[in-house]
Amino acid sequence: MLAQDGVQPAAEQSPVPAEATTTADRVSEPDRHAEDLTSDADFALRVEQKVPNNQGTVIGVQNNHEIQRLRGTPLTDDWVRGRLRSFASNDETTKALETILEAHRVVVIHALPGTGRYTTALHILTTLRMRSIRQVRRLPDDKIELEGLLDQDTGWILDLRHETQPLPTATGLHLREIADHLRETRSFVVAVVHTDTWTSVAVEASDLDHQLKPADGLRVARAHLADQPLKPSEVDQWLSDSGITSHLQHATPAMAVSCAHTIASAVTLNRSTAEPKSFDELVGFVIQSAQNWRSELLNWHREQTDSGHRTYLLAAAVLDGATAQTVYDSHLKLGTALEDTPVPTKGQRGPGIIELTNTINADLGADDRVRFLRPGYAEAVVDYFWVDRPHHVEAFTHWTAEQAALLSGGLGIRLADRVSQWVIRYTLTKQSLTVLRATATHWAATKNLSGHAVDLLVAAAIDPQTGKLARDKYLQWASAPDQPPPDERGHTPVALKRVLAEAMAQLGPAYPRVAVRRLADLAAHTGNATVTQAVGEALMAMWDQEGFAERIRDTLTTWFTAAQHHQTAAARRAFLHLAERTGPYGIPILLATDNSGPDPWTLTGWRRSLDDASSSQIQGAVNAWLDAALAHRDLRTTIVTTFTEAVFRSDTDRTYLAQRYIVLNHAANGWEPAHAGQQPTERTRLRDEVLIAIREADPTAPIHAGDAPTTA
Repeated sequence: MLAQDGVQPAAEQSPVPAEATTTADRVSEPDRHAEDLTSDADFALRVEQKVPNNQGTVIGVQNNHEIQRLRGTPLTDDWVRGRLRSFASNDETTKALETILEAHRVVVIHALPGTGRYTTALHILTTLRMRSIRQVRRLPDDKIELEGLLDQDTGWILDLRHETQPLPTATGLHLREIADHLRETRSFVVAVVHTDTWTSVAVEASDLDHQLKPADGLRVARAHLADQPLKPSEVDQWLSDSGITSHLQHATPAMAVSCAHTIASAVTLNRSTAEPKSFDELVGFVIQSAQNWRSELLNWHREQTDSGHRTYLLAAAVLDGATAQTVYDSHLKLGTALEDTPVPTKGQRGPGIIELTNTINADLGADDRVRFLRPGYAEAVVDYFWVDRPHHVEAFTHWTAEQAALLSGGLGIRLADRVSQWVIRYTLTKQSLTVLRATATHWAATKNLSGHAVDLLVAAAIDPQTGKLARDKYLQWASAPDQPPPDERGHTPVALKRVLAEAMAQLGPAYPRVAVRRLADLAAHTGNATVTQAVGEALMAMWDQEGFAERIRDTLTTWFTAAQHHQTAAARRAFLHLAERTGPYGIPILLATDNSGPDPWTLTGWRRSLDDASSSQIQGAVNAWLDAALAHRDLRTTIVTTFTEAVFRSDTDRTYLAQRYIVLNHAANGWEPAHAGQQPTERTRLRDEVLIAIREADPTAPIHAGDAPTTA
C-alpha cells in the first residue's frame, strides 16, 4: 500500500482525480476563437486544446499532478475548491455519509463509473473540515492495510474505482477494524469503488457502504453552466430545449458535465464569427459533438470522394487556427505521406484555399486563418481518420512529428501538445496502444519532441483505465530486441527504448517496482549504448529522489530471492546499473565511504549478480569499483573486502562458490589484462591484490610454503 509521501505541490500544480480524467464523454475544446487575433501567438493559443476533462492542463503537467496524487500528496485547498465549485450536492447523501462516518470512521461509496464518487468523497471530507485531504491506494496484488495512515486530522480517499481484480476477501473486515486507529488520529477514510467490486467483499461490512445515487443530469449541467460565460437567460434557453433535455435525461453526472462544457464552447465559438449560427443549429452541434460527429463525418466523406479534399480536411483539423498558407502547404505534404500526392495545379485550375476551406465546413477568417467553429470537430476528424484508415496511422504520425518539428518557434511544441491529447483520448477509448506507440516512436526520433514522447508513455501508464494495459505492453517493448530478429518477431526501435527509460524515471514514484523491472529488462535486451545510458540515468533519477533509494533497495531485495527467474534476473541487472554509477570524484554511489566495511545490501547485490556468468554488465560495474580503488587508496580495503566476501554464499553460510570466483577473476582481468612479461604497475598490483584475496578466501585452496605456519 502506498499511503503517503512526497511534498505538497503548489496550488497551480494540484493533482487531478482519475474519474475526472477518464470519462468517455469529452469536454469540448476551449474557446479558441473568442478574439480576433492576427499574430503567430494566435495559433499558439489555438493549438492548446483542453485535455479531456482536465480543464485545459497540458499533458506533461497533468502527468505530474496525477503522479503526485498517486503518491498521496495532500490535495491543495485551491484545487479542492475548484473541483467542488460547481458540485451539485445532495443534502440527503451528505447526511447519510456523515452518519456512517460518525459511527465507523469509514464509509464506502460505491456506484457505477461517471457517477461522481470521487467528487462526493471530496465534498464530504470538506464538510467535515479535515485539516488535509490525501489519497491512499492499493498497489497491484497488495492487501489493503490502513494502519500506516498516521497523519492526524486527515481525510483519506481510498481510491478503488478502477480495480480490475477482486479485492482481498478480508477487505470489509479490515475496514471495520481500522475504526479505533482512525479515532486516535481524528481521521476518516472514504473508499470509492465500483458496486460490483464492493459487493464481493461487502458481507462483513455492509453497514459501512453507501450506494451513490447519481445526481440528475439536468441539475448537474445547470450547476456547471452557471460557472460558464453564459447569461442566465441563455442557460434557461439551452436547458429547456427538447433535444438537450432528452440528451441529459439519462446522462451520468460526468456526461452532463461534458455536455455543459460543449454548450459553453459552442456559444463562445459562435460569438467569434461574423456569421453566427441559429440556436437550433448550435443545439445540433452539441448533440453531434456528444456523438463525436461520427454521422456528420460519415456523410461528408460519402459526398466528398476527392482525396485532396479529405487530406485538406485532416490537415486543417490538425493545424486548426493556423494560417491558410500553412494548412495548404501541409496538406500537400500529408498527401505525399499517405502515398496520394495531390496533382499540382496550373494557373487557376482546381480549387483554391477559399473553396477548399468552404468544402470542409471550416471558417476562413479575416486574418486568413482556417478555423473550425464546431465544438469538438477538429478532434473528431482526426479520430475518424484513425479508425477509418488504420493502415495509414504510421504515415500520419510521422507527418505530425515532421510538422511539429518544422513549425517555427514554439508552435511545433504546442501542436505536439494538441496531438498528444488526441492520442491519449484515442488510447483510452479504444484500449489500444497502436497509435500511441507509432506516435511515440516517431517523436522519440525527433530531438525537440522526445519529451512529448515521454509524456505520452507516462500518461498512458498512470491512467486508471489504460494503465495496466500500458504497463504490461511496456514490459513487452522493454524485453524485445533493438533490431528485427531473423524469425521476424517484434522488436522495439532504439529511439522508443530511450524514451521508455525516461518515462520509467517519471513513473517510478508512483510504481517503483514496475519502473525498476522495465528498466532492468531494457538493460538486458539492448546492445545500444544510448539505451544503456538512458537506463542508468533513469535509475539514478529515481535513486536520488527522497525516500526512493530505500524503495528500490526493498524491491530488489525481494527480487533477489524470488522464485521467478525473471525477477531475480531483473534484480541483478538493476543492481549492476546502480553499482556502475559513480558520484563526485568517481566514487560508486553504492560504496560505503566511512571505512565501516562492505554495506550488507550492496554485498548481497554483488553476490546475486556474480551468480550470472553470462552477464555483460558485470564488467562495467567491476571497472567502476576498481577505478575508484585505484584513485582513492582509503577505499581500497573496503572494495577488496567486498569482492572477497562476495564469493561466499551469504554472511551466515560461508560456502565458497567457485563460479563467483571465476566471474570475478574474468572481470578483474578484463579491467587490467594479464600477459607474459608484464611490467608491474599500480593497475596490475591492484588486480593481483584482488585476485589473490578472492583465491585465498577459498578454504580448499592449497597453502603456499610462504604462508605455512612456523614451528617451534
